[in-house]
Amino acid sequence: MKVRHLLAALCLLLVVVMPAGAKPRFSRSHPSIGVVFATGGDDSMYTSAKAGLTRAQSDLRVRLTSYLAGYDPSKYEQAVRDAASQNRLVVAVGSNLNDIVTKAADDYPDVDFVMIDAKSPHPEVASVVFHQCEAAYLAGVLAARITGRIAAGAPGSPRKAGIILGDNGARAPVMLDFLAGFTQGVHDTDPRVEVLQASVQSWNDREKAKKIALDMRKRGARVIFQAAGLSGLGVIDAAFEDRFYIIGVDEAQEKLAPGFVLTAVLKNFDTALYDMICAKYEGHLRRGSTQAYRLWNRGVGLSWTTNSLLPEDMRRELEGVSYRIIDGQIKVNTAYDSKGFFKKGLRPIPAGITIAKP
Repeated sequence: MKVRHLLAALCLLLVVVMPAGAKPRFSRSHPSIGVVFATGGDDSMYTSAKAGLTRAQSDLRVRLTSYLAGYDPSKYEQAVRDAASQNRLVVAVGSNLNDIVTKAADDYPDVDFVMIDAKSPHPEVASVVFHQCEAAYLAGVLAARITGRIAAGAPGSPRKAGIILGDNGARAPVMLDFLAGFTQGVHDTDPRVEVLQASVQSWNDREKAKKIALDMRKRGARVIFQAAGLSGLGVIDAAFEDRFYIIGVDEAQEKLAPGFVLTAVLKNFDTALYDMICAKYEGHLRRGSTQAYRLWNRGVGLSWTTNSLLPEDMRRELEGVSYRIIDGQIKVNTAYDSKGFFKKGLRPIPAGITIAKP
């Protein structure tokens, strides 16, 4: 008798809490989602983002289609329009797609758009912005510490670190956010360390990046941070040839060059894509919203793999610096304004290898 009363009570509870016509989670419709990449399939940014797509396909009932536009800007518009004509949500990965997404949002008003890695000026386009300057600051602290330890063991050796970017900041201002954080991190840690800066001016020129890295090494750079897409593999090639330390980007690149790659500055594209796809799936994606990924919400950071290159005391120091950034004790220089747009008046870095100003 007691069992019957309990079952009846449970049935009544289900009637009360589940409105008429309500559907259980598993019967949700399957939204079609197109993801456009301004990158190639071997790029570190794509590798990171792909992990988010794989997770979404595993966890959610969504139809995902990837559109790899490569590094050719002439293909970007067609890729975005193809995605918009075939899907209910278009996620554009790469700041180079920003202007094209802005135009497409007017032509496809029934489609939701998300711009990842830049703030869209369009009021109906949601945006994801990474504060990579915060993670780059940590990379700068690390570069300064490693450079200082090498100099201490070899008196008279130059105190220099380097940063090699895929773009000089003219077409991709996001590069200047890397530069701002890295340079500040180096100089805050050791003002004696000189920062050499250069741009490959290509995301896919491995040989040119290698030449720049070797030139930096000849000028005394002990640690080089590369944020240059596939071009960055040339920096790793140079490290094998001339033996210096590297800080990678976007994915844990320690596995590419054990003994040379210290860590990598991570922009967690996988998390961003998964979150945006979940928002669409759950029905709470807000047009025009901006999601910022920073150290505090683990949107950016350094990779910590089973790498014996970093001593435990240095890891603890970097963790402490990270907490001070999160708490606001350290104000990191950035290329963004208070609204999430790139600051007006940003200047691209000069051609060739030059010295970054504090």
